[in-house]
Amino acid sequence: MTSRPSAAIGLVVGFMLAACAKPLPPGVARLTPRDSGLQSFVWSPSSRRLAYVEGRFPSRTYLVIADRATGKRTRERVSGFVLGRGLALSRDGSRALLDAGKITHSASRNEPVERVLLLVEANGGRVLEQEVVGNNAVLSLAQPAWASGPVAAWNGRDGPVWKTFGAVGERGSLQGPPAWKGLLLDEPFLVVSGRSAQPPRLAAFDLRTGRAAHDWTAALSIVALGPALHGGVLSARWVPETGHFALEVCDPVSGSRKVMLEADGEIESAVETERGLFAIAKDTTRRNGTGKDFLAPRVLLAIEAGGARWSVPWSFHQGAFLGADPVDGRLIFAVTDRDRPGVWAVEPTPAALTAAGAAIDL
Repeated sequence: MTSRPSAAIGLVVGFMLAACAKPLPPGVARLTPRDSGLQSFVWSPSSRRLAYVEGRFPSRTYLVIADRATGKRTRERVSGFVLGRGLALSRDGSRALLDAGKITHSASRNEPVERVLLLVEANGGRVLEQEVVGNNAVLSLAQPAWASGPVAAWNGRDGPVWKTFGAVGERGSLQGPPAWKGLLLDEPFLVVSGRSAQPPRLAAFDLRTGRAAHDWTAALSIVALGPALHGGVLSARWVPETGHFALEVCDPVSGSRKVMLEADGEIESAVETERGLFAIAKDTTRRNGTGKDFLAPRVLLAIEAGGARWSVPWSFHQGAFLGADPVDGRLIFAVTDRDRPGVWAVEPTPAALTAAGAAIDL
């Protein structure tokens, strides 16, 4: 139990830190606390909720859900399990699909011994459904538009499979996708990619038939980054003919590819919204003067819906766009390295994005 003097001191220190904190620039908001133990960020635009895992094994882990509409935040522990590898939210944000480890209790330690997928209530953490997967399974979790609940795809014991959680009978098998992390689209497709394969591969598998719809294996160094606004997938690849990296929209139905923009450095993340297309790439014009090898200069590239193109310096930290808020249009960006994990909401303007890149690095 915390003594009253200690609690009072803690409150005073908290207020002093808050008073000394530099206010964020206009158009920039931090959605998570400063905590090095945050991970597995996911944004649900339909419910305007951000979900993530707080804590790392062997410490306790918690499912945290922050509602941008109400400002409320819930923090739930799923008893008997350790969280942290990935998650997805249902369309209304009331349930979460979690990649978890089941804990065995011993006299000396608690350690996860079995990997499971859990469907839990977001408010309360009650387990509604669970399925055992292999400890080395490669998982893809999402709430696509075509499914009634969160969907998982993974390489099962008898081959690749997919399942909609919370729905009876919505599952199937796939013929041939490799054990690479995939991307579930709002259309019934799973897009898998891998730069380490020989040759590098991007392939779309139709979940209705279980077969490959299109395979872009001939493209060099190609990787899926996220869903495109009007269907298909945003992907990045190295183009040896130009000596640049290209951001493309690949259509799993027709098999077509369309170049949207090019960058001198590797394109790491991209998001397409009603306001435009935004991408983050390594900045080859600046050097890393931070003294930290895991950091690198980055640039944010934009094509507005009206056609205007511009770029601004971005954070040195590794991260990814999670999507955009459908109400205020802000881009949702997650810093994913372990040095400074967290999620930010930023207005998609040159001034706000320039300020956000600097604020993330403070």
